[in-house]
Amino acid sequence: MTRILLAWQAHPQPHGTSLYAHDLSEADAVVELFKQASRFRAQVTAEGWRFLWGSYGLGGLLDINRRAAWFDPEDDHDAAEQIFNRSLIEGYDPVSGHLRHELEHGETASV
Repeated sequence: MTRILLAWQAHPQPHGTSLYAHDLSEADAVVELFKQASRFRAQVTAEGWRFLWGSYGLGGLLDINRRAAWFDPEDDHDAAEQIFNRSLIEGYDPVSGHLRHELEHGETASV
C-alpha cells in the first residue's frame, strides 16, 4: 500500500516530519499540527484536507481549531470559513469532495 503524504511540519530540524493517516488519526495530533500551521511551520496537503474532513467533519475540525487557536477560536462561523478556504487553497473542495487535479483531469473522487 502506498502511503500518501497528508501534512508536513518543520520539526525536528533540519528535515521536519512527514505526516500520514496513522499520524493524524488522533485529534490531539491534529491539534498540534494546527498549532504549527498557525505559525507557518506546517502545511496540510490537499489529500490531508480530504482525510481531515472525512475523519473529523466540520464539527470536529472546529473543536480541534478551538483547542489549537489557529483561526478565531471564539467565532465558529469565521473559523469554519477560514478552514474551508484553507482547504480550497491547498486543492481540496470539501463540498464536492474533489481534489484540484481531479477537476483539471476530469477524474472522479474516490473517497
